Amino acid sequence: MIQKLSLITLLTIVFSGNIYSKEPEKSIREIIGLSFSDNNLYIGATSMYDKIGTQEARILAREFSYTTPANDFKQSYIHPDLKTWRWDRADAWIKFVKKHQQVIRIHGPISPQCSRWAKNDERTHVELLTNLNEYMTALCRRYNNEEVVVWMDVVNETVSRDGTWKTARPGDNGWELPWESIGYVKADKNKYPHLDGKVPIYIIRAFEIATKEASNKKLVINQHGSMSPLIWNKIKDLVSYLRDNGYRVDGIGWQAHISYGRDVEWESPEVSIQALKDLIAWSHQHELEFYVTECNIHVPVKDPGTELQHVATYMNIFNAVIEMRHSGVVSFNLWNIKDVSHFSNKNKLVIAPWDANLRPKAIYEEMKKALLDANK
Repeated sequence: MIQKLSLITLLTIVFSGNIYSKEPEKSIREIIGLSFSDNNLYIGATSMYDKIGTQEARILAREFSYTTPANDFKQSYIHPDLKTWRWDRADAWIKFVKKHQQVIRIHGPISPQCSRWAKNDERTHVELLTNLNEYMTALCRRYNNEEVVVWMDVVNETVSRDGTWKTARPGDNGWELPWESIGYVKADKNKYPHLDGKVPIYIIRAFEIATKEASNKKLVINQHGSMSPLIWNKIKDLVSYLRDNGYRVDGIGWQAHISYGRDVEWESPEVSIQALKDLIAWSHQHELEFYVTECNIHVPVKDPGTELQHVATYMNIFNAVIEMRHSGVVSFNLWNIKDVSHFSNKNKLVIAPWDANLRPKAIYEEMKKALLDANK
């Protein structure tokens, strides 16, 4: 599905973005502040500690009212083993968002993105659980009273693309989930038909700690993958299970990494805008906020597609989020501000609203136009 593009966007594409190399007249953040007063819509972006003080961070502060640091709050940095604690990067982000009057979503979930120690086969299940308990407790206590922290991702990528629980594998195998090896508790198959009769202990423990120690924060389940019912039926049952057992879940996040030419194509029956809207509607009906947490496009270097296709992909998601703000809180967060090489696959590029030289592209201009048009 090709988005209907504005004349200004078409001109941007024709002239390769050069006409927008100057500073924009009105930022995304300013448009949100002027046109959306009900606090139901948040537009944010992600960056990293080493970008603080650079042009990328200046764009982050100018354009967005909230930010999500990529890796600086994760177990892999803060508490990578039973002895090490490092808070410098996380604290630097708190200082940054206070300075620029933003809010923050702490992306520090119990997830596959963990330390090499956690993935090493020599650590015991008791050591893993101890590290989880220490890390999540300290993270919650340290930032629970920081007003600039609004949300916390508690778990991340718990369900595989085929709808099964993501599992641990021997050794440091990339994106394995070592926490799963801690074990499971039984779940009623009749009441929660999509949980396979069990729930990983690490999920329960993470939400138990966050419910107690992060009482001032909104607690989030963040999930990757498509709009497949295999994934989201499990997440829905997981939300119900956690709530029924006294744990708080306030929001659901979808990563929205759209990879051209992967297992599915965007706007196929498996991944569609209507399915996204239906998921957001379900979330709001169950008093959950909904967040697009990590939006970007992965394209093959040899066949990256056209800028028209890139704009259409971003804007289909972005417009769906804007539309669904009327039924509850929604947010849209960029995972990349500028075009970069894929972090692990050099045959892919990551497409963003700014080019590699931090010049705004047609995606950025169309996002602003959509916001300006939304309340007309």
